[in-house]
Amino acid sequence: STAAPAIVWKAGSSPASPSHISERTDTRSLLASTLNNDDSAALESGLSAVIFLVGRDADGSEGLVSMASSGKLPGVQEKHAHADSIHYHVDGVESSRTVAKDARLSGGMNVVEVALDEFHRKLASLAQSEQEEELVEDAAVVEGGNKKAKKAEHKRRRAISEADVLIVTVTDKDNAAAIDSSIVKAIDSKVVQNVILSSIRSTDEVKRSRTLAVVDKMNKSARSASAGRRRLDEDNEDENNNGDNAADAEGVYYVNMTPNIFAGLLFFFMFVFVTHLGLSCMNMIEGQDVYVKKMPAIGREV
Repeated sequence: STAAPAIVWKAGSSPASPSHISERTDTRSLLASTLNNDDSAALESGLSAVIFLVGRDADGSEGLVSMASSGKLPGVQEKHAHADSIHYHVDGVESSRTVAKDARLSGGMNVVEVALDEFHRKLASLAQSEQEEELVEDAAVVEGGNKKAKKAEHKRRRAISEADVLIVTVTDKDNAAAIDSSIVKAIDSKVVQNVILSSIRSTDEVKRSRTLAVVDKMNKSARSASAGRRRLDEDNEDENNNGDNAADAEGVYYVNMTPNIFAGLLFFFMFVFVTHLGLSCMNMIEGQDVYVKKMPAIGREV
């Protein structure tokens, strides 16, 4: 797989066949187009979206395709024909944390990463009244454990109860039947507006993507530095652009000179040293102080 796939189901949408999109799509654009089309009145008593992320296999490869091809998701295969759209090339699905960050930036909603059992509790709590939900939370806080653990558990439950988007991360170690039934339950639920099923990209794909990103940043920074040297009298707008490029180049380091300049400086200092040494040696050569016209006889030099 060259990228992570993504299947989108939307409540109230029943197309004759799903839209197959093979163009490259980044995660933020996909989430923005999905989350920003929700009915605000319906969201007051439900979830904007539930995003299921299938983790990598043991060998680091993408897990959704392998699970689907092995027949572990029969319910999802039945719902496949009722999907709103199917994206075959989604960039940026590196982990649940990056997807959560993109979801917050795209929709401006409360996003929480949950486990499979927490998703079921959230789905069940939406069917209860607000008073019953508060009683369940208070009872969970009163149960054993130290005070810090109670506070953390209460904070976690409150964050899930106030969430608009849930990100459920599953792996091949989880029960495949439970994963399949959870996805189908989310699709059929009336309190869930959108369901997205995707997979975390393989390890090799993530490494290649990060390498290309670093190379692209270095190329942009080099072009920006070259343009800055040629145009010294730029206005404030260009200075702001250079500041943006510097922010994009965070984590990239530079040397003060190129190898050719460094070699030239070394040669210059070596030339100066050799010249000084040669002149000093020549200055130490001494001749006689007295010159005569008639040389002394042989044996009478002294």
